[in-house]
Amino acid sequence: MSDRRSFLKASGIVALGSFLPQCTSSNHLAYTAKFPPIGLQVYTIGFMFNAPGADPRAILKQIADIGIKELETATGGNGLYYGHKPKVFAEMAKEAGLTWVGNHFGGQPRTPAASASVSANARPLARNLRDNIQEIVDDAAEGGCSWVVCSSSSISTLDEIKRTTEIFVKAGDLTAKNKMRFAYHNHQSEFDTIEGENAFDYVLANTDKEKVFMELDLAWATAAGKDPVALFKKYPGRFPLWHVKDLDRITGRPCPVGTGKVDFKNIFANSKLSGVEHTFIEQDAAKTIDDPASSVRWLKENIYKV
Repeated sequence: MSDRRSFLKASGIVALGSFLPQCTSSNHLAYTAKFPPIGLQVYTIGFMFNAPGADPRAILKQIADIGIKELETATGGNGLYYGHKPKVFAEMAKEAGLTWVGNHFGGQPRTPAASASVSANARPLARNLRDNIQEIVDDAAEGGCSWVVCSSSSISTLDEIKRTTEIFVKAGDLTAKNKMRFAYHNHQSEFDTIEGENAFDYVLANTDKEKVFMELDLAWATAAGKDPVALFKKYPGRFPLWHVKDLDRITGRPCPVGTGKVDFKNIFANSKLSGVEHTFIEQDAAKTIDDPASSVRWLKENIYKV
C-alpha cells in the first residue's frame, strides 16, 4: 500500500484528486481531473445576497448544493463581502464547503477623483485599485484569498490605458509580496483599437508575466471576434482564471453555459496552454439560481464527463 501511494503521490494523482467534482448518488458519473473545480462568480446571483433579509450562510449552502466548489465575489448592494468582514465571509464559505478564491475591484475610476468632493453630499467613489490597493490586498489576505482581480478600468484613451497599466504593475508587485496574484478581467472594450493600441495587448506586453495575469472572459472575447484558443497560443500561461460565460446566438446576451455560441469544447480542450487554475461560471442578468445550476450540469455532462 505504501509503495502504491508513493507512486500516486509522485505522479500527481493524489493531488489531482482534489480537482474531481463530486459525483451524486443519483447519476454515478465519473469526471475527469484535468480541469479545475467548477466555480461561480457570485455577481451572477448577486440579487440573492442583496435581497432584504438575505441569509448569506443559506445562500452559500445553495451555491454548494448545485455543484460549485469555488467562489469569486464582487461588490454587492450591501457592500463588500456581502456586509461582512473578509475573515467572517471566508469562514461562512468554508462552512458551506466552498473555497473563496478572490474578489473583484475596479481599477482606474471612470469618474475623476476630484468629483467626489464637489459637494458635501457627493457620493464617494467605490474602493478601487488606484486609491485603495493596500487596503484591498490586506482584505484579501484576511480572507485567505489567493487572487485580487480588477473587474474593469478606465481605458477610453491611450493615456488611460497607460495609467491603468501602471496601476496593474503596482498591484502585481504588492500581491506578489503578499503571496497572492493579480489578474485583469476583460470585457469587449479591451480589444478596441485606440490610438493604434488596444488595452488587452498593451497590458500584457507592458507588465511582468509572472505578476500580472488575465482573467479571460470567454464570452466577451468571443463577442469581440477573438478566438480564446488563439489568445492562449499568443500568451501561453497568462490566463490562470476564466469566466465561463455564454452568449445567446440571436440576442448576444449572456445565457446559461452550453446554450449559446461560445465553443467551450474546443476552449477546454486547449485549456492547458492557457495555464488555467480556476474557472468561474458567470451569467449577467441571471434570473434564479437555476441558471448557474443548468450551467454546472452542462459542464459536467459535456466537459468534465469522462
